[in-house]
Amino acid sequence: MNKIAIFLLSCLTSFSAFATWDLNDVSYLFPLPRKVGQDQLLNIKSVGVGGAILPVRFMDTIPPLSPVMTPDQTNDALRVIAMRIDPCFPLPTPMSCQRQLRLVWQPLEEGRFKAQTVDAALHSFYVLTDEEFIALLNDLQNWKYKYQVNTTGLPLQVHPVWAHTQDNAPSIADMNAIILKYAGFKNLSRVTAMVLRGAGDMWAFGGFDVKNGKLQMFRIQRTDRMAQAFINRAVPADHFDQGMISPAPAGDDSMNKIVVNSANLQTGNEELIRKEVLAAYRIENPKNFHAENMDCVSCHVAQPAREWALRKRSDINYTDLFQAAAYQNAKYNMQNVTPILAHTQNIRAFGYFIENVAISQRVINESAEVADVINKFVSAQR
Repeated sequence: MNKIAIFLLSCLTSFSAFATWDLNDVSYLFPLPRKVGQDQLLNIKSVGVGGAILPVRFMDTIPPLSPVMTPDQTNDALRVIAMRIDPCFPLPTPMSCQRQLRLVWQPLEEGRFKAQTVDAALHSFYVLTDEEFIALLNDLQNWKYKYQVNTTGLPLQVHPVWAHTQDNAPSIADMNAIILKYAGFKNLSRVTAMVLRGAGDMWAFGGFDVKNGKLQMFRIQRTDRMAQAFINRAVPADHFDQGMISPAPAGDDSMNKIVVNSANLQTGNEELIRKEVLAAYRIENPKNFHAENMDCVSCHVAQPAREWALRKRSDINYTDLFQAAAYQNAKYNMQNVTPILAHTQNIRAFGYFIENVAISQRVINESAEVADVINKFVSAQR
């Protein structure tokens, strides 16, 4: 974080009156609308800096997100359901800091009582200059002040401003305006995809860098491939069955055994399970791993694999593993409010699993790190 420290120290004089930043000040989860098509969430036709925030033509390169939606249906259904900021994403190299605004997209469909999501997602990345990032922070704080919300001590969740909001709430429109002010085709640098396959029991991951106005697929870390898949055919989804990570990642930090068939690990196998729980804690810890040294599936599967072990093999002591490897930060409420933590097919990082809020511990931990960086140097200017 040294480079971001220098940049913040040189620029933070412009907002010395900032309040404390918390988890929901750096990661924003939008509420699901009541009805698809009558919402004001951003879509791929929304125009930001230099053009659309996600050009429609890019969808011809990205694999189809769902087997039950046509490309046109997917394009119409995609909505921005979350936004995150990051002062130090490890690009263009793992030793560098890139200021970013990031958007999470999911296709929406009609549910029983309100809109729900398809279990697929896109993640788009927008590079900001130092000055733009400072201006973004100012705008976010002004938005928070306008709607008089206190985020201190709250767990990461649907943003408190939107806890009981209507679909046409001015606060959503105002947040959209902030996003469009800083994100668009001009600074779109990367798009990653999680697509649904099979009978809803297979997920494939891939990533694309934006180069010369086109998407160029990149290699997934810890593999020699451009794509990676996860399978879990468990019914009910309280365990792992006929599962796999393909290609399996290289290295010791993996959950390759738990996710194959957890029924085989109901008794014995204490050391194997402890090893993989340790790996999950390490993978969820942003002080150990980031997007440039960890594969997609391991990052997404760490939480359900760990949750299965803690719930189904509670006879094993994991306290020492937590103390040794888990990310801990007493300054924030690190509780995970996801109501379906035990669901082994919920590998969503930040968004919704059908109609349920789905947040990974990894995203909570990353949000705490981002808030720490901002708070540290805002405090230094007071």
